[in-house]
Formats: sequence, C-alpha cells, structure tokens
Amino acid sequence: MTAPRAAIVLTLALAMARPREVVAQTARDLVTQGVRAYRALEYDAAVALLRRSLAEGALGTLSTAERAQALTYLGATELFRGRRDSASLAFADVVLLDPRYRPDELIFPPQVTNLFQQVRQATKTVSLTVPPVTELRARGDRFTARLFTSSLADVAVTLTRDDGTPVRELYSGPVADSLAVTWDGSGADGTPVATGRYALRVAPRTPGGDVPPARQVTLDIEQRAADTLPWPTAPTSPALLPEQTQAGPAMRSLAAGVAAAAAVIILPSVVARGSGGNDARFAVGAAIGIAGVVGFIAQRPGRPLAANIRANAPQRDAWTKRLDAVKAENATRRAAVHMVIRAGSIETADRGARP
Repeated sequence: MTAPRAAIVLTLALAMARPREVVAQTARDLVTQGVRAYRALEYDAAVALLRRSLAEGALGTLSTAERAQALTYLGATELFRGRRDSASLAFADVVLLDPRYRPDELIFPPQVTNLFQQVRQATKTVSLTVPPVTELRARGDRFTARLFTSSLADVAVTLTRDDGTPVRELYSGPVADSLAVTWDGSGADGTPVATGRYALRVAPRTPGGDVPPARQVTLDIEQRAADTLPWPTAPTSPALLPEQTQAGPAMRSLAAGVAAAAAVIILPSVVARGSGGNDARFAVGAAIGIAGVVGFIAQRPGRPLAANIRANAPQRDAWTKRLDAVKAENATRRAAVHMVIRAGSIETADRGARP
C-alpha cells in the first residue's frame, strides 16, 4: 500500500472512530458506567463517572428521573466511601429536584435509604406542577395546581397580576405531603378575571428561617366569547295553512260581477239598436254588479280563517318552545366562563418579591 493511500485509510478510520468516542461520553452512558462501577464496588471510578454525567458540560440531557437516579447513586457511593457530608449534599439535590422521589429499597440498603429520609426531612422544599393548557368551559371546571413537599410546610398559594398585584388567595395553610389547589377562574369579587398575564405563586407564609423557597409559574389567560346557538326558523307556508283570506278570490269575484253587469247593459244595445227595455237591462246589470260587490265583501282580503288558525296552532306552539329553549341556553352560555389558561415553566421566585 502506497503512503498516500495509507494516509487516506488512516484518516477515514479516525473519522469513523470519532463519533463512537463522542457517543460513549454522553451523559446517559456515563450514568450507566457509573452504576456499573458502583455495583462492582469500584467507588472511586463510580464517583468520577457520575459527577461527569451531572456536569454542565456533559453531552446530552438527563431527564428529571435520570438525574435523580444519578444523584442517588452518587450519594450512596459517597456514603460507602465514608464521606457522609458529600452523600447528604447529593441526597439534598435529589429532594430539591423532586420531593416525591424515594430510593428503591430493593436496590439500596437501609443505611442509604435511612440517610436519604433524614436528609429529606431536613431539606425544606415544595414543588409545583400545573397542566400546560387548561380550558374552563362549564361552571364546574377547575384549573388544578398540585403541590408536593419534602416535609410539613406552611404555604400560601396566591394568584397575582404580572406586576405582582394580588388578585386572589387560593390557599393558605399547611401541606404535609401533597395538595391539589383548584381555581374556578374568578377573582376576589367572584367574577372571571380579564384576559392577560398572571402568576401563580407558592410561598412560605412565614418568611425567613428554615422555609422552602418560593415557586411560581406564569399563566397566560384568555377569555373567549361563548358560542351561541342560532334561533330556530319560524314555520312558514307550505308547512302552515293560510290564516287570512287572500286578495285574489275577492278581486276575481268583483271583476266577474262588473264584467257581467257591463255585458248585460252594453251588448244588447250594440246588437239591437233602438230596441226598448233599456230600464230592464240597467236593472239586471245593476243587480249583477251588486252581486259581485257582495262577493268581494264576503271574500275581502285579511279576514281571519279560524279553522286554519286552529290547525296551525300546534306547529306555532312547538316553535315557540324551541325558541325559548335556545334563548335560555344562549343566556347560560354567555353567563358561563370560557377561559383558556396556558402555563409557562416553573421557576424559583425571589424571596423578597411581593406575594
């Protein structure tokens, strides 16, 4: 193999080997190697690997559960190395990360779990979890925030505006282990809060001393107009029978009478000029015309048709009931809260901030 070709092969080999080396140093792999060293009783190596996995410069991101696992193994390793203070610091980091976490008693011996429990009781912390999006549509809907504490804590849960102005206190009292705090979307006056940015804050009621740090989460709240139902269409013909007489039959009756009267008067004069009996023709024509007028009056437009009105009554009553039901439903929907609450990330609040 020539020298240039050997150089190319060596370069490709190094390029292929480099990603494997990087992958082998990810945070998850470092945790796996550290756990393996702990189980092999190689405590110095385990501490080095676990601390590298938890360092900020480690490649990859550990989840909360993975980070708690790494810290627990680190604390156990430090305990078996005779460094109780370092073990307590690692366990305290676990408690601050997740107050609900407990070491698996099937994996860790009593000396580890007992020390962890002591540290947990001594480490004051409270965690806050909220859903990313909550919609309040009905009166019974609630936004729920869940609190978890490492030990008994006396806290106040307050909703504030973005500038810190208090809106409503949702809870004030002790939390032994966990607590669900609910909110119906209203302020201190009982009316729904306006659209805007708010903060949900969990803080110790007695500042200073051995108390958990305050937590808060930003809430972007949007009021939405309620969707209302359209009114039902009023019944019309041909579903309904006509309830008044129309102009057509009356006008036809009048026109027929006038035409017949004119024919009686005019046609004989045209056919037999100079013949007698004019008075009789006028009398007959007048009688026929009067008959037409009487027919027009009898069928005058706008006269109520009682039979048809009675026949249409059930349909009109049913429509009125449907209309009243829709009006009532729309009034209920307008009065109900339709609110969308979007939560941001949980943060540690400034102790000096206004609750």
